[in-house]
Amino acid sequence: MPSATLANAQIRYELAGEGDPTVLVHGSLVDRTSWDAVRTRLAQSLAVLVYDRRGHGESTGPVRTHPVRDDAGDLAQLLESLDLYPVHVVAHSYGGAIALRLAVDRPEMVRSLALHEPPFVGLLEEDPATAPEAARLWAGTKEIQALVSAGHPDVAAREIVNAFSMEGGAWERLRPEVQRGLIRHVDRWAEELRDPEATHMDLPAVAELLIPVLVTTGERSPPFLGRIASRLAENLRNATFRTLPGVGHVPHLSDPDQFIALVHSFLVERNVPST
Repeated sequence: MPSATLANAQIRYELAGEGDPTVLVHGSLVDRTSWDAVRTRLAQSLAVLVYDRRGHGESTGPVRTHPVRDDAGDLAQLLESLDLYPVHVVAHSYGGAIALRLAVDRPEMVRSLALHEPPFVGLLEEDPATAPEAARLWAGTKEIQALVSAGHPDVAAREIVNAFSMEGGAWERLRPEVQRGLIRHVDRWAEELRDPEATHMDLPAVAELLIPVLVTTGERSPPFLGRIASRLAENLRNATFRTLPGVGHVPHLSDPDQFIALVHSFLVERNVPST
């Protein structure tokens, strides 16, 4: 398995396929293997990069001072080391905050963004109608972070999974090895959600982006995620907003066929081929 030595991290990655460079950015509780159901098939028509973010999977490095900016910086260095840009960035959950930060800080590196349910709870605070909902979400987040600090990562991981599902017993339906993986990364979740940039996007900078952006939510996701995604799209100049039928927060796992078709359609319809 190849790795890249960056300024502040040792990053493990996999690169396969030919075509437009495309990087898949995973969320908080997982690592690059969360893309396994889709990456091989995407690599049939794209050059697909998956990697473990710092502190996840097999990647190592010091604790991040500013997780979103540090992760975006790591990704920029990784792309530079591989001479693999400009890229299409496909990101899930917290990975969406990284993708937007990269597009703002290094616009020459990004051709398009596809973001599924970034956790920008701050967008709910701006509307009096949804501000109470945002307050409840913050309270729940702090309770889970307290569980992590108190040494109860298993309980914290279960609470996170159940909060992002509309169906009861979501945690119990996971395979034991999946549960163990989520528990292993729960301290990274707590670290990342303490960063204001993970939940409050840089609105003035993001509003200036001209690249195509696909923003998606799942029909079966908790409604607050759909409201966040919709408002994110409203703040972007060149955005397409889609609700994916029959799926929730992890469409690349629950319905990989639909996810792959969506990504291909977006890249074909909204992007100008590179020169």
